[in-house]
Amino acid sequence: MHASRPIIREVVRDLYVLRIDDHETKFFESLWEIPEGISYNAYLLKTGEGAVLFDGWKKTYADLLVEELEKLVDLRDIKYVVVHHMEPDHSGSIPAVMTRATNAVLLGHPLAGKMISNFYGAYKFKPVSDGEELKIGEHSLRFIHAPWLHWPETIFTHIVNLNVLLTCDAFGSYSLPPVFDSEVEDWNQLDFAIRKYYVNVIGKYSQNVLKAVEKLKSLQVSPSIIAPSHGAIFRDKSAHILDKYIEIARGVPKENKAVVAYVSMYGFIEQMIDATVSLLREKGFNVKIYRFTDNHRDNVSDLLGDLSDAGLMVIGGGTYEAGVQPLLGYILHLIASKLGYRAGNLPVLVLTSYGWGPVAGKMVLEELKNKGFTRIENVEATGQVRREYVEKIRQAIEKLTS
Repeated sequence: MHASRPIIREVVRDLYVLRIDDHETKFFESLWEIPEGISYNAYLLKTGEGAVLFDGWKKTYADLLVEELEKLVDLRDIKYVVVHHMEPDHSGSIPAVMTRATNAVLLGHPLAGKMISNFYGAYKFKPVSDGEELKIGEHSLRFIHAPWLHWPETIFTHIVNLNVLLTCDAFGSYSLPPVFDSEVEDWNQLDFAIRKYYVNVIGKYSQNVLKAVEKLKSLQVSPSIIAPSHGAIFRDKSAHILDKYIEIARGVPKENKAVVAYVSMYGFIEQMIDATVSLLREKGFNVKIYRFTDNHRDNVSDLLGDLSDAGLMVIGGGTYEAGVQPLLGYILHLIASKLGYRAGNLPVLVLTSYGWGPVAGKMVLEELKNKGFTRIENVEATGQVRREYVEKIRQAIEKLTS
């Protein structure tokens, strides 16, 4: 039995979304904490010459997807299954679907053919070229290559006559929002779910997001509806999700927003953080704090989402075995990997401490500088926070925010 009941809704004439809400996955990609859950959206287009299925669900829900499809169509009438992206949260249902959709041909990026074979075995597959159009019944499908969003084989489908853009991972979000944007009540919550998802999943490829948007403009594709494979479908405000992705990709900072993340083993770093937060609030900053201590651990996935529009990052941790405390090292690695595109406009205050040797500060600075971060200040302490350290922190904040 599955905790979630599948959802079938008509998006627009002839096009249906089949959605399942995943409450079971606690760590997306076995990495990102998602207590808010995630949805998988597949789409079915009915035409006078057969049906087209776009993407699917995770393998866990594959048999359930087949059951839901049968409510809409005889699976033998499915002529094509379009694979926008081969990650198994979308492609995992291919074997179950193709077992019943015996007349269907899989369509996708040329790279997807080998991946299908490697993942699931041999099926009928036809590669689609960039810009290729396929007419089926009264509908016209235009395939647009959108590489590295966020695998090399990703594509979009523009259903030309309906002006719907199917984008798979791109323009998606975490959480379990209403099916359509017109039904959303808490836009702040959804916008953070978009931001968090973007950085976790796509952040490394932000330049490709901007390239994809420019490519759509060059092709004069201005969709009325944007239908991703995670989260809400933007049927009323398609410009909102496009603008939001552009804003995040450009790393536009929010005025007076500081994000603080620290690892404190025995409380010395926490003392430095407390002093720093007080100084930042005196300067009018809104401060979001992420703690990683011996009795509390916030979500790294949320931290990265918040850093996407921070005007200042404060990172703190201590020396550990002649190196950086391992959890701090892990957090830094993810920041550098997923938010490296922000290196030029995200100033960083590094707070470190040591007992017998000043190592962590040097290593953290080196890691950040190697990833392109240029505006960095480091304050390193030994043990208890004294007045001299607080003054150094004050001076560092002034340098970074002037």
